[in-house]
Amino acid sequence: MEKNYTIRLEPGGKTLQAAEGTSFAELLRHEGLVLPCGGKGICGNCRIELLEGEIGLDEAHRALLAKKGADPERWRLACRSRVTASAVVRLPWGKNQVLTDEQIYRSETETGIGIAVDVGSTTLVVQSIDLPTGKILSTQTRLNAQSAYGADIISRIAYALESEEKAAQLCQTIRKQIGEMICQATQGNKESVRRVALVGNSAMHHLFCGLDVKPLSVFPFQSSHNEARTFTASELTWDLPSSCTIQFFPNISHFVGSDIGAGIYQVGMQESSAWQALVDLGTNGEIVIGNRTRIVCASTAAGPAFEGVHIAQGMRAVSGAIAHVHADGSVEVIDGGEAKGICGSGLIDAIHYFRATGRIDEGGALTEPSDKLWLTPQVRLTEQDVREFQLAKAAIATGFQLLAEHIGITPQDIEHVYVAGGLGHYANMQKALALGLLLDVTESQIVQAGNTALAGCKRFLTASPFFPHVEHLALETVPNFQDAYCAHLFF
Repeated sequence: MEKNYTIRLEPGGKTLQAAEGTSFAELLRHEGLVLPCGGKGICGNCRIELLEGEIGLDEAHRALLAKKGADPERWRLACRSRVTASAVVRLPWGKNQVLTDEQIYRSETETGIGIAVDVGSTTLVVQSIDLPTGKILSTQTRLNAQSAYGADIISRIAYALESEEKAAQLCQTIRKQIGEMICQATQGNKESVRRVALVGNSAMHHLFCGLDVKPLSVFPFQSSHNEARTFTASELTWDLPSSCTIQFFPNISHFVGSDIGAGIYQVGMQESSAWQALVDLGTNGEIVIGNRTRIVCASTAAGPAFEGVHIAQGMRAVSGAIAHVHADGSVEVIDGGEAKGICGSGLIDAIHYFRATGRIDEGGALTEPSDKLWLTPQVRLTEQDVREFQLAKAAIATGFQLLAEHIGITPQDIEHVYVAGGLGHYANMQKALALGLLLDVTESQIVQAGNTALAGCKRFLTASPFFPHVEHLALETVPNFQDAYCAHLFF
């Protein structure tokens, strides 16, 4: 007879029933768990704290915990742990800090309710709006449930390529989750929903639409399925009227998605006489420079360091994360309390602080004998963390430089540089610029633009969007790419 055990989650006291042998990774998939390495047991970032009870520990598990500086008497890795007895565990991640958008956009022609969906790699945002008035009726935010199969897009693509069943699992996971969010956002008003608009990066577009992601994983990284996709509610098993139009908007190119297209539309680049730039500080590091006569985009291999992934004590922007470091070395922690780790905005501040105090040299090496830089008694940076940051910032800086040179302008010719997304909203851009994130850009040019994907998506709902032609520059084909990238690694 199958044995079942009770697992209590703290904080909050939520209890789950689990069969003996159940993986904690599977058990916690809907509790905000992120598996940066896709659950392969190699990154050590899915830690849970054992407060009471028993969770087995083999030697390989113990060694990995020790390598990550986690006490094996207190900590376990969810991906390497199975239920063998009742237990109480603390989840060290807190409430997500998700950026939404409160701007009002009205439709001159449509009645009823429209749904705007920002399909982010990390977080999802669903807003229902009254089309004639633009009033926001409901906002729902969630951690993307696909994060349990890989924290970044590369991990998820790798997971999808393991089998058709796993690809279908990712597709169904995201469809089901968004459907549930829409259901919550439209309680009592489902019959009034006229349109659903979705935007996201190229990989999320393919995973949601059930398209083959293999072309995105092998050279020349080009897919032939970047067009808009239209669905019926029954196809997605969403509880919406059969007359409702559901559309995932088209990608701009193979690695620049409709979220950036929505951002272009939102900042008015296609109507501007002056040069404008849009920068998204995410894993793909999308950059667009343009005006009403020409728009050129590129994606950079920034990696997930800005999101706290591959940083020894990195974490998302959740409760307990260091979000800012001041000039005197004091830190700000999201929701207060003891620091548990550091998120992207905190990483920028921390490296700026250690550079300013001479503890990191211009090449990124630590100037002290220790291989750690302590921010609090619990949280530190390693030299490898600094390297991860250098790789990310060099990717962005190189992309920005080469895109401007390709167009034939200088950074000074750009009127505004719109920095989009959660990190772009919360980061101290003065410090980011000082570290060389965007060379020769001044603070007066920076506009922290918020969630331009969601804002642009709402405008897609309320107007007939005009999609300008956008050129794509493959940075790896630019002759001086490698030289520029190496130069931007330095501070």
